[in-house]
Parts: sequence; C-alpha cells; structure tokens
Amino acid sequence: MSGFIRPLHKVIVEGEGGEVKHSQFLSDYLRKPSLDLQVATFGNTLLDVLIEESYISENLKLKQVLTGNAHADATRLIGSIAESLVVKLCNSEPDVNRILGMYARFGQRPHKKLDDYVAVATGSMRAKNYFFQHYNPCDTQRDIIWVEKDDTSNQLLCISPNNRVGAKPAGLQVKASHDGVKYVVPTIQDYHYPVLYFDLNGDWGEVQKAVITHYQNATLVHPDEIQHEVKHILKGYFDIVVALIHGEISIEQIIQESKWRGDSILPTGIDGAEPTSESKLILPSYLR
Repeated sequence: MSGFIRPLHKVIVEGEGGEVKHSQFLSDYLRKPSLDLQVATFGNTLLDVLIEESYISENLKLKQVLTGNAHADATRLIGSIAESLVVKLCNSEPDVNRILGMYARFGQRPHKKLDDYVAVATGSMRAKNYFFQHYNPCDTQRDIIWVEKDDTSNQLLCISPNNRVGAKPAGLQVKASHDGVKYVVPTIQDYHYPVLYFDLNGDWGEVQKAVITHYQNATLVHPDEIQHEVKHILKGYFDIVVALIHGEISIEQIIQESKWRGDSILPTGIDGAEPTSESKLILPSYLR
C-alpha cells in the first residue's frame, strides 16, 4: 500500500478503575480535539472560573446574554475568562508578573520591584470582593492593573518620560479572538495601553504585521511571553462553552465528566511523547 499511513499515536483518558473513558488518535486531537477529551482535560478548571466569576446560575445555567451567535457569544466570554487566567498566573508566577508588569508600565526590563505588586482584573468578581476600590467593569482601557501588596490603594504607575511628576497608572488590555485582523487591529489604536492578544486561530503574526504597518505606536504582547499553555487552555474552554450554548452538553455533565486537577497535564504529555510508530499517551484520571 502506498501513500500516507496514519500514525497510531492515541490520546487515552482512563477512568478510576483503569477503564478507557475516551480515546482519540493524537493526529486528530492536534487538529480538533473531541468534546469528550476537552471536557476531561479542561472542564474542571473551567467550572472553577465560571463559578468564581458568577457565570453560572443557581439552576446550573450560563448567566450570559446570548445573541444567537454561539461563536461570538463564546468568544466574548473567553475574553473575560482570559483576564482571570492571566491575573491568576501573575499572582502565582513572579516571572510572569514581572514581564506583564513591565509592559503595563511601558518599561524595558522586568524589574524585581514588581514583586511588591499584585495583578487585579478590573471587571472580575474577585476585584469586586477583594479590591472594590479598583472594581470597574466599564473600564475601556485597562482590563488588568497592579496594586501594591502592602497598600492596595496604591497602583503601579507607568514610567514617566524624563522623570516628570504625574505618571499615569499602569495597565494592560486583554483580547481573545479567532480573527484578530478583523476584530483587534481596527480598534487597537483606541487603547492607550499594551494589548495582550490571545490568537485562538493562530493569526498572531498576521495581526502583528498589520499593527506594525498601520499603528506603529501600539504595543501587542504575544501570549507565549508568559506561558504558551494559556492559549491552549482558552481554546479548550471555547469549545466547551460553544457546546454549552448549543445545548450539546450541560453543566451537570461537565461536573460528572471532568476528572482532572489542573489543565497542563495533557499538553505537557503531548509535547513530551516519544513519536514511535505504535505509541499511546495514557493519561491518569484524578478525582475532583
């Protein structure tokens, strides 16, 4: 037989007793993961975010205004979720906090002074509950700010040119889109702060080129500068949210099916898998 022979790598999700719950050829997973595997991998942490940000009602439904366009509705929600993930990453990983804090203040290097500040998503429920003075879901410029640990009334300030007095507060805008050229580039000039762009369809380079060509003063931050898994996680969340909106799956089913603690196990396993001709990537299942 001539022609392309499909490799026999498989991604397998095992149940508590070792039984196979879901499986998919690795090549198919990399092109388009099945919903079952997305839920098994990302459902647990997605529920955490949805609950923390009060996106789930008491009757276990999404509390979101739907427009009839599931793709657009899901993308809008993922944009908000991205802000929460970035803040959590900043506050758990000092290196990430330094890098994004550097961009937020228009700095040139990730200074250790940024360790004295914590990131806050201005429109999040966490900000409403713990940093109420900074809670501002209508802020059109800054999705994320940084406040001083010892005195949260003080915000991180931008580096002032020529050390002039009256520097403005630092900040970062977060965007997630499947078509950044259409939805991100035309509005990027409206933002006075750097934009961290999660390209859910892999068009970051194209978007960056358009920004450089038309808006040279704008700053676009690549998600890989903080952690490349975040974009992978957001794509998994997106598929699950679309399925929720379409009614293909329910919150109750996600609760039953999601067995993972953490959502970087699968990407790490794939990246580290040895490409032999008949290998399997078997992933252990964890209880909530």
